[in-house]
Amino acid sequence: MKRLTIQARLTLWFFLSVAIIVALFVSGSWLAMRASMYHSIDRDLRYRIGMVVPFIQLETLNTRERFAREFANPSEEPIVGVFVQITDEQQAILYESDVLRSHHVAVLPVGLPDGSVSIATAGADGWPMRVASRRIVVGGIPLTVHVVEPLHDLLNSLREYGSYLAFLVPAVLLLATLAGYWMSRRVLLPVEQIRKEAEAIAPSDLAARLHVPHTEDELARLARTLNAMLSRIEAGFRSIQQFTADASHELRAPLALITTAGEVSLRRERSREELEETLRKIVREARHMSRLVENLLALARGDVNHPAASQEPADLGEILRGLCAELSPSANAKGLNLVSAILDTDIQVYGESTELRRLFLILLDNAIKYTEAGSITLTASEEDSRITVTVGDTGIGIDADSLPHVFDRFWRADKVRSRAEGGAGLGLSLASQIIANHGGTISVKSEIRRGSVFTVQLKSGMASQASTHSET
Repeated sequence: MKRLTIQARLTLWFFLSVAIIVALFVSGSWLAMRASMYHSIDRDLRYRIGMVVPFIQLETLNTRERFAREFANPSEEPIVGVFVQITDEQQAILYESDVLRSHHVAVLPVGLPDGSVSIATAGADGWPMRVASRRIVVGGIPLTVHVVEPLHDLLNSLREYGSYLAFLVPAVLLLATLAGYWMSRRVLLPVEQIRKEAEAIAPSDLAARLHVPHTEDELARLARTLNAMLSRIEAGFRSIQQFTADASHELRAPLALITTAGEVSLRRERSREELEETLRKIVREARHMSRLVENLLALARGDVNHPAASQEPADLGEILRGLCAELSPSANAKGLNLVSAILDTDIQVYGESTELRRLFLILLDNAIKYTEAGSITLTASEEDSRITVTVGDTGIGIDADSLPHVFDRFWRADKVRSRAEGGAGLGLSLASQIIANHGGTISVKSEIRRGSVFTVQLKSGMASQASTHSET
């Protein structure tokens, strides 16, 4: 089933809202009019019964004959034309107006204290009426006086008013629906314009942006949000293009070297030593390609996987001590001193042990690779539920203009030296991604020919578990 458009749904909701409001208003006005008319009749009945009772008491009327004589030609002008029924204690009719008698109005029952007035609705032979009753005592004889007001005029007025409403309500709803349709069309016109502009943006023209209205309303905020999203998409697209170009370039160089080495070796007979040297070049470039592909796959997995995919408590101290023992021979081979300030205590973090090991392996390996003389220092401390790990060296350093780009993919400060060292410019980018997936931060301070200091901050194991439990 095809869903209704937003314009149709807005119009429908507007119609339903107006219909409910009009229905409540019409019902309320009809009930208010009815109550007002009944209140007016009741007030008039109280006035009339207030005139009839003194007349009966003044004339000391207590028999059928005296009632008939006095009411046939009353001396009190206010009671002329009043519909009256008078009954005794046995509910026998002592007097009844001719109109009531002609409509066969039955004796009106009443049970109320002496002196009070009761008003109720009654009917006889299709003749609705409103009755005010009061009990009195005349000459020691209890009597009940009923004053009647027919309701024909009132009911006719209510029916006439209802007829007017029955005609006006559909007309009002029709006009309201047309107005709702017009307003929804006007409201959604800028949205349609934004849709057309967005549809016109081609993949080759991601720099195009939507027009932002000067109204500073929700539509303006929507246009700004979409423009910001387009900027992020453009940046991601450019990044992918650059990433693809850089990856192709990095892979092309070792492939070209392997191909060239193989072709040169096959042109003529080679000695065993020459063939071994060629094979060593091929193996070296193959390993470089393998590390490059492995790093690319790690970056791709990090972009797709959830940051907390398989994190669990890990002993960071043990990881760092193991890396120091593993890399010390490499540092010593270059005449470097690898200094570790990691105490033999547990440093609990919440994360993936393999990824954390890769992170600090990248930092330590870079420190060894770009340090010619001096020392490399590894420290770790815990304070306020935060673990801080620093990797400092006395190497070549990084100039100030290059510092903002050190974590970019395929970026290298010294491209010739990095290529010779076997680097592809992915290590620090991968380290930054690992830190982001663990909810930590990484920063760097460096000066040319004075070394660099990389600082990593992570949540401690207890703090990470507490935040995880609070989120769940």
